[in-house]
Amino acid sequence: MKNKKMSLAAATVLAFTLAACGGGAEGDAKSSGQTEILLPFPEGLPMAPVTVAKERGIFADNGLDDVKISVADGSGYVSQQLVAGNVNFALIGSADIAVAASKRDDVRVLFCHQAHNVYRIAALAESGVTDLEGFSGKTLGITEPGGGENALVKAALADAGLTEDVTTLPIGGAGPQSLSAIKGGKVDGYSSSYPDFVSLGSEGVEFVDVTPEKYSSVPGTCMATTQEFLDTDAGKKEAQAVTQSWIDAEYYTLENQDESYDIVCGAVPSACENEDASRALFEEALAVMAPDEGNRPGDTTPEVWETVVEILASSDTVPADLDLTDNVSGGTVGEIRDAVYESH
Repeated sequence: MKNKKMSLAAATVLAFTLAACGGGAEGDAKSSGQTEILLPFPEGLPMAPVTVAKERGIFADNGLDDVKISVADGSGYVSQQLVAGNVNFALIGSADIAVAASKRDDVRVLFCHQAHNVYRIAALAESGVTDLEGFSGKTLGITEPGGGENALVKAALADAGLTEDVTTLPIGGAGPQSLSAIKGGKVDGYSSSYPDFVSLGSEGVEFVDVTPEKYSSVPGTCMATTQEFLDTDAGKKEAQAVTQSWIDAEYYTLENQDESYDIVCGAVPSACENEDASRALFEEALAVMAPDEGNRPGDTTPEVWETVVEILASSDTVPADLDLTDNVSGGTVGEIRDAVYESH
């Protein structure tokens, strides 16, 4: 279990939500001369590898001369576009990938950009709470009833036998409302995505991360495609090039952090207007991206996806017996990853 104090500089808060909207009729996304990658939120420091891959010519080095980076309205919408066959490469939150796979069983995960959960459960340092069990009889702030952190909160509390013993109170994302609730003593802790903790830390709020370790190891966002696309020679070749490019850029970002920060700031100046804030956000983004010791950047295993299913099944979002083994490992995706990691 984690138990670390967080007090960080301000940052622009990025929304990591499980938004569910839109979606077209089911169809077949076809490969063309242009490679489109659909992101759930704009390029910036948390998305450093895609910017690094563009600016350093890594996409071109791997045969992708025309890459279009598109941005959609949240991970839920991105997953709907993948399920509908409207896009071949979609960066999606792990929870939305599980939901998508429950609707379309040939969804496949090429790699995971973020090795760790973007959501956290944390106690206020002044509360004296040092683990999840310490929240018994206390109040935990959440962003909103439909916030992306809620599946984590419900599953973690249920696993600890605390469902009836902890009050959850919606106080909004990082901003005046949540800050007022925290400083006014209305809550003893807070759950949200890591940029919110960065922002609140800039206001002098100190947290102790009490997220159970097994939930911290849940992947954040991952690149998904479909087996239908991979079953074509052109599709598999393009998927390997996308995977190679992103993984190469992820290695570079983790190994050359200052250079990567400068690359992103040069390409997206608005992301770095406040240097203290942007560096704090980048530090947290790197921590979420970096694999545990002994693991490879971008890699993933069926075991962590069992926890994803457990989290979602606790709120009846997916069936408890959903098996994602074939969606995240072996087969074509295994072949692609093996080929990519040969160069690392």
